[in-house]
Amino acid sequence: MTKQILLFHLIVFNLTILSCTQNENHQEEKIIHFDNKFEDKQIRAIYDLRDQRNAADLIKLLPQVSNQYKIEILTALGSVQDTIALASCKEIIVGEYPLEVKLAADFAIGQIGDPRLNDLLIELIINYEEKSRGLEILFETLGECANDRAVYVMSHFNTNDELVKRGIVKGLYRALTRKGIQSFDAANQVMRIFNTTNDTETREWCSAYFSRMDSKQMVEAFNYTIFSQAREDSSALVRANFTYAIGVFSKGNGSVAALKKILHNEKDPSVLVNAINATKKVKYNGVVEEVIPFLNHENSKVSSSAAKVLYGKLGWKTSGDLYKVAQGIENKNTKALTLKAVMHERKKQKNVFEYTKGLFENSISVYEKCLLLEAMNESNFGKPFVYEVWNSTNEKPLKTKAIELLTHQYGGKKHLKKSDAEKLNQILTGALRTKDVGQLYTIGAFMQNNEPLQSAFPPVALIDSVKNSLQLPLQIEGYIELEKTIAKIQGYDYNPSSIPKENKGVNWEMIQNIKQNQNAVLSTSKGDITVQLKVEEAPATVAMFVELVDQKFYDSLYFHRVIPNFVAQGGDPGGDGFGGLENTIPSEFSYLEYKVGSLGIASAGKDTESCQFFITEVPTHHLDGRYTIFAEVVDGMEVMKALEYGDQIVKVNLIKDNLAEVQ
Repeated sequence: MTKQILLFHLIVFNLTILSCTQNENHQEEKIIHFDNKFEDKQIRAIYDLRDQRNAADLIKLLPQVSNQYKIEILTALGSVQDTIALASCKEIIVGEYPLEVKLAADFAIGQIGDPRLNDLLIELIINYEEKSRGLEILFETLGECANDRAVYVMSHFNTNDELVKRGIVKGLYRALTRKGIQSFDAANQVMRIFNTTNDTETREWCSAYFSRMDSKQMVEAFNYTIFSQAREDSSALVRANFTYAIGVFSKGNGSVAALKKILHNEKDPSVLVNAINATKKVKYNGVVEEVIPFLNHENSKVSSSAAKVLYGKLGWKTSGDLYKVAQGIENKNTKALTLKAVMHERKKQKNVFEYTKGLFENSISVYEKCLLLEAMNESNFGKPFVYEVWNSTNEKPLKTKAIELLTHQYGGKKHLKKSDAEKLNQILTGALRTKDVGQLYTIGAFMQNNEPLQSAFPPVALIDSVKNSLQLPLQIEGYIELEKTIAKIQGYDYNPSSIPKENKGVNWEMIQNIKQNQNAVLSTSKGDITVQLKVEEAPATVAMFVELVDQKFYDSLYFHRVIPNFVAQGGDPGGDGFGGLENTIPSEFSYLEYKVGSLGIASAGKDTESCQFFITEVPTHHLDGRYTIFAEVVDGMEVMKALEYGDQIVKVNLIKDNLAEVQ
């Protein structure tokens, strides 16, 4: 009888596999051999169910399969993030299963983030008697699902186990970044662990916690340690994180002296960037003089950060002096940002405007033009020029920048003269009729936030007509923004409509010949960056990326968004950050965490991923489990850190001797 039941289950499992692999049958003749874990057809079936967001069928499979497949199913449920999986995950973490299976259940619970299992997790933590690795993960899972009680428990748990200490800090970090829960007790626990651990990774997580806090009073309570470690810690990442924290309370006692010492003595660019940014909130004599020398710093991230900080801090004399400095700045982005700071103070000085306009007209980079246009918009002479550029340019990044600046000119006003209202209506209507996502997104946000100017808005019927004519999911960002705009104008609460995602899932034919850790080279205008593709963690994303590489899709595109100490983002065919593909791919969340040089896929929400990718300059753990990681930099880290706004992706190639041979 037992054999009959077992045979029945195997038949059911195999039938399920056949039913859930939509495209696999016609591909099977082309698929010969996989050089990764997807050689196993059952794993492919699980991933297809994951991409269909079919939590119900994944849950049905759980009791029928071996522990190996349980881990795959639970990891898949972590991507689906459906609360119907909680009961099954609960059964596993309290049952008799191997640690790795329980950890997979923990991952799924944390990704779902539902606080209903907090009491169970707390009970497990208090009574835990197994390996410290399991307790570490339980704490992180508790943080991902946290409520106030969970944070209280984590804040008062004492341990000498280094792994468990790290788990507590990660749990409190997750509670802060995912649930917005922070407390003095939590911060005190993190600082206590920082001061008692010798583990480098744990110390970095501790400093990251303080860099994400937004309570001035709480952070300032730890100012002595923050000041000293920002200057003296042996880890540049720890110094950078604590320096960032100074920016939260930089009007506090000692912050001026601490920042001055960092600016005078620090050599690491990431720390300097955070110190310069922290001076935005500092009001003391000499801040401009402290920052100006960094405008010609050899590191472009440092120099551009210095230029941004000077905006709004100049007087008449210092702006004149800075204009002379600006003319000698070599880095083009920094020069443009410095001129913006100058013209903010010298709005009526025509020679500064004409000099900047000359740079604009002679520039061959659309991204340099965007920054120079932003600078000219500060001048009284620049505002009509911005309109001319918007009306005449065919360069999408520049047109998007121009509409941003035009709407900003009207932003915050309560009343308009008749002629100004007519011009605003002309601008908004013209932008609407382009059906360009960057234009639609910008004017949608403007109309939502400037209700007093509603009489100058295009008719709702026109807005609705344009919205309904958009191609989905390609133009999803414009669609959503117009939907929000109509709701605001008509005075009802916005409820997102069901928008088709048209997810492609995994192209198994493409994946079959890609090894785990397949290498690819991103040749940029700054040099080469070698990355390893994580095909087993993100097969749909890697398949899309490789397919686009084969099509030369990324060749000659640009990095259109670069934020120092955060990300460099590129791969947009339009170049303005609003472009994509006709089809999206599903979000693929795994155990991978964002560290220095992780490659993630940009999205406008879950399951809206497309061709744009970003590279993280520092660990950015608040993105963990929220954006797909599909590759990691293995060579060319210094090139990656040197990327600037407007740098080009010259070409992307797979390294052929790293490719699997088709058997």
